[in-house]
Amino acid sequence: MLDFNTHTTMPNFLGGLSSLADPLQAIENPGAFGNAGTNDGIARFLPPGFSEGGGILGSLVAGENGGGAATVPGPLAGISNLLMQLIGMLGSLLSGGGMPTGPVNAPPSPENYFSSAGGASTGDPHLSFSGQSAAGSYAGHWDSMSGHGDLLDSDSVPGGFTISTTPTLPNGQGVSYNASASITTNGGSSVLTYAADGSATIAQNGTTTALAPGQNLSLPGEDIRWNADGSLQVDVDDGNGGNISTTLSRNGTGVDVRATAQNIDLGGDLVNGATQNPPQAIGAPIPMPPPILDPRIRYTRL
Repeated sequence: MLDFNTHTTMPNFLGGLSSLADPLQAIENPGAFGNAGTNDGIARFLPPGFSEGGGILGSLVAGENGGGAATVPGPLAGISNLLMQLIGMLGSLLSGGGMPTGPVNAPPSPENYFSSAGGASTGDPHLSFSGQSAAGSYAGHWDSMSGHGDLLDSDSVPGGFTISTTPTLPNGQGVSYNASASITTNGGSSVLTYAADGSATIAQNGTTTALAPGQNLSLPGEDIRWNADGSLQVDVDDGNGGNISTTLSRNGTGVDVRATAQNIDLGGDLVNGATQNPPQAIGAPIPMPPPILDPRIRYTRL
């Protein structure tokens, strides 16, 4: 007669069936991996590097529990890192988080020191930059129909300095313009914005007010003044002989941005476009492929 109340000893692989019902239990509990630490004489078959209480599994558990992870054999190190990333994403989902929605923004590129430089975003718009640095002279001229959150910047100016532009909607020909341009200074607490209609506003510490034509302002390290033609000029300096002068003006359709600088660090899309990825000059001839001749047709030289 069989006694069904008798407990039968069975091998406990990966913590038994209970751990299979809760996959995270096998990961979070180091002792769940095949009764690690017991001497029951049961042979367990695990791939190299998956030794009980050590190897990849031990490394994962130690890392998840805040302890020092065990060293993973060389060829399996990549697998270990991948498993760690998968476990992290699974934990994020279970805790109410979400999967990443896109690549993480790359940090801004290092700025370069320029003894003299000039940059612009004009027309529809055309971007340009030229400058003299210790590495040599750089110049570029190219098209861009998009906005630029970092058209030109400098960390030499106390509190930082950034020029940004926002585009208009493309017209029937797919052309857009600068709908507005902004200059951000003083750690982001001051934002001057010039629109295509020639109006200007200034936001200081969250309060935005209209800047009347002819109304000049002096802020820490920054002077804002109107020119006779209705353009707005902003001058900033780094306190050590370096300066940037920016002019914002109407062009009939959008906003033109022109900036000159001396003895100062500069970065942003204008600098990167000219120094890291020199574009083809506007107006350069477009190479045309040779005509394809049909051998069935007899051609007569004119």
